[in-house]
Amino acid sequence: MRIVLPLAILAVAAAVLMLTPAEAKIAGLDHRTIAAASGLVAMLAYYLASARLAHLPRMVGSIAVWALLFALVAGLYAYRYDASDFIDRMTQELMPSEPVTGQGGEAIVGRRLGGAFAVTTHINGARATLLFDTGASMVVLTAADARRAGINTAELVYDVPVTTANGAAMAAETRLDQISVGPIVMRKVSALVARPGALEESLLGMSFLERLKSYSVERGKLVMTAK
Repeated sequence: MRIVLPLAILAVAAAVLMLTPAEAKIAGLDHRTIAAASGLVAMLAYYLASARLAHLPRMVGSIAVWALLFALVAGLYAYRYDASDFIDRMTQELMPSEPVTGQGGEAIVGRRLGGAFAVTTHINGARATLLFDTGASMVVLTAADARRAGINTAELVYDVPVTTANGAAMAAETRLDQISVGPIVMRKVSALVARPGALEESLLGMSFLERLKSYSVERGKLVMTAK
């Protein structure tokens, strides 16, 4: 007898589906959704009919848990793009220097606590954080960042005068194989390497910025777009 109700549910669902056009909706549901729902209802009816009365509360509880998990997974899938946007916003708040990719492929960076834009980059594959500085004519690396990028600072010739927060200093010319900021990848970038101890933080200067399609500050965020 316990199989009668599930079979009846499936039979009614099959009859309804066969008697209505394939493109028609029933109570706002398409045929595929109705078929899936009727299968779930039939299975639920079978388990309820099979359960002993003493085990019924436990079974109902288990079904409720699985239904909740199913709804959660379905909800996450349905709102996966909103969830991605939420994660991006949280990343910008907690790690403002970490670039987030915008809908148009732009790199978006938040301000850090001091108000400046510190941009997480990868230079020749090595991670480095550079201060956004339109007043710097070139990308300028500290000696430590240069070494992490694979540059032999001992072989450089420090013959270019520069002005830093610590005063006048000497720097050496070099060319970086690659700088990437989020989705933006730029190759063969002219740069300077400051003499050890002369610069506290590396600078993301105009030798990188002028090769972008655009860069601007919008609603407190630095937005950089590649050509």
